[in-house]
Amino acid sequence: MGKIAGIILLLLVGLQVYGQEELPATIQQSMEAETAATTAVSEDDEQWQLLQERAHHRISLNTADAEELTALGILLPHQVESLLQYRQLLGDFVSIYELQAVPGFDISLIKQLLPYISTDEGFKPRYQLRDLFSKGGKSLLVRYGRQLEASKGYLSANGGAKAYQGSIDKVFIRYRYNLTGYTSYGISMEKDPGEAFFRGAQRYGFDFYSAHLFISNYRHVKAVAVGDFTVNMGQGLLQWHSHAAGKSAAVLQVKKEGEVLRPYTSSGEYYFFRGTGVTMQVGKVQLTAFGSLRKLDGTVAGADTLTDGQVATALQSAGYHRTSSEIAKMNAVTQFSSGAVVRYMGKWNLGANIIYHHLSPGLEKPLKPYNQFDFRGNGLVNYSLDYSRTLGNMHLFGELARDQQGRLAGLQGALISMSANADFSLVYRNYDKAYQSFYSKGFGENYNTRNEQGIYMGCSLRPTSRWLLSGYVDWFQFPWLRYGVNFPSGGWEYLLQLSWTCKKNVMFSGRVLSRKKDEAQLTHIRFQADITGKKKWATSTRFEYAGYNAGGILQPGILFYEECSYKPRRLPVQLDARVGVFHTGGYQSRVYAYESSVMYENSVGQYYGDGWQYYLNLKWKLDKNITCWGRIHQVIYPGKQRIGSGWDMIQGNKKTMLQFQLIYAF
Repeated sequence: MGKIAGIILLLLVGLQVYGQEELPATIQQSMEAETAATTAVSEDDEQWQLLQERAHHRISLNTADAEELTALGILLPHQVESLLQYRQLLGDFVSIYELQAVPGFDISLIKQLLPYISTDEGFKPRYQLRDLFSKGGKSLLVRYGRQLEASKGYLSANGGAKAYQGSIDKVFIRYRYNLTGYTSYGISMEKDPGEAFFRGAQRYGFDFYSAHLFISNYRHVKAVAVGDFTVNMGQGLLQWHSHAAGKSAAVLQVKKEGEVLRPYTSSGEYYFFRGTGVTMQVGKVQLTAFGSLRKLDGTVAGADTLTDGQVATALQSAGYHRTSSEIAKMNAVTQFSSGAVVRYMGKWNLGANIIYHHLSPGLEKPLKPYNQFDFRGNGLVNYSLDYSRTLGNMHLFGELARDQQGRLAGLQGALISMSANADFSLVYRNYDKAYQSFYSKGFGENYNTRNEQGIYMGCSLRPTSRWLLSGYVDWFQFPWLRYGVNFPSGGWEYLLQLSWTCKKNVMFSGRVLSRKKDEAQLTHIRFQADITGKKKWATSTRFEYAGYNAGGILQPGILFYEECSYKPRRLPVQLDARVGVFHTGGYQSRVYAYESSVMYENSVGQYYGDGWQYYLNLKWKLDKNITCWGRIHQVIYPGKQRIGSGWDMIQGNKKTMLQFQLIYAF
């Protein structure tokens, strides 16, 4: 490992992060914020796959409709509207750089769009049914990962059985056929570390199998889903499976956008449905209906065999089946879900949504003061109305949801373009303390869309083409108790970020994020410099301070890293490396940072304690069809005798991960 660290340091000094095919910066920032709020990294990579498809099959600015432009996840609603109005008034785009003349578009935004757009004549093909399954591309992804140090769960104590019943290997395989915008089918398989493979509880090999068939844009059929799929409704107060934008440095990205039905191809084992769904469109009206029957992990009270008298006391979303207790929870609960969405798309975009869930056995959580309003029983019905409308330079959106007990959750938002250099966002939400839902992800301080009231105001100012000042302030309160907080509470949060593009390839930024909640205050101060050098190399340097103050006792933390990338002109390889050091006074002053990894893997580092880390990524394009990745990531805690806790505890002061990935496109 010492030799590897030496090589990385040489790279840092001599070569200097030209990021491999990564997510746009706004989505990376959203990933950091979501991970900090939920302490879990999203496994949904469908948006990443869509962007890569668009990088190979670009959207024509001269034929793209609002739905195609919105699906990129980069443009705001009023920017989409502005582009379409510009094209309608002045005709086809001659050059992509003509976007600079579109109101609301600046150099930074255009740079994010460049990999995915063109000005080709771009006629939309008329495929026959047989073409949908023959004119697309196929890909096979194989990913392998392994932690080099064995944790306690893999070791036998006094000659007894090991707690983890499988090997330490992590394997993910995905085969997918895709005709962009029309057809997708495939199968995914995953084995988590510690899970058995072709033995024990996993006699059929992988712990998780997923398959899908998805057809879209065929005559009046907007979408047909068979197998595994996701459902997204309104603004997420009722139902939202995909990654959900929340509070982040992308202060204007507060509205959820997306198709109701999307194919599911990721490795997560919770946020999807399994069954069938269809979306039909006639004129300006869309109708979606779906049904799902699937198994969930859960803790079931009583004997091992399920009987009518049993109840589930908790549902599990992690998807781990390593120990005997985790295996006992596997597929213990059956969930039937069905729903419908009616959309009218005109000047007013209106939607009516309904969803029903039935659990067998029913859910009966142990009663606690903070959870007395949580869902209990077998069946749950939710319905809502949502809308959006652009009025001049203002885009309005909102949703009002109701559960079967009559409790309400409401959200109202606005995006306002005051001028070419000033944009504002506003979101008000009011979620009843007893509102109940299963897969909601409403905008707010928490992701459970319950027991919260608040108002958010964001602003983005660009006084010159080189300076960008953005920030938000959010006031919130919780009318009822929460886990660990035995009284109604509230707080506030603000973010202020200043970015300076001193040259077209050099950008500096500074950020202050402060939050006061539950009588404690957390402040983050960040400085970052990003330099790109003529497509060969790039660097990113970050320093971040975190201070957690509770009861007058300060718990400080710092993170510093240097990330570098080099891409030789004559070799089909790319090297990415990072070295970082961190010191925090405890878990409350932890720091999060997005990390480069193998393609399609979301990676956000969580740093606390005292230590340093490095990683090295190698991408090697063997030929036009085969691309390989290799990655080593190590965290070292000097002076520590052990890392982690429970079955994941490691004896020693370092944790090392190896990853290999191959994508064969044909």
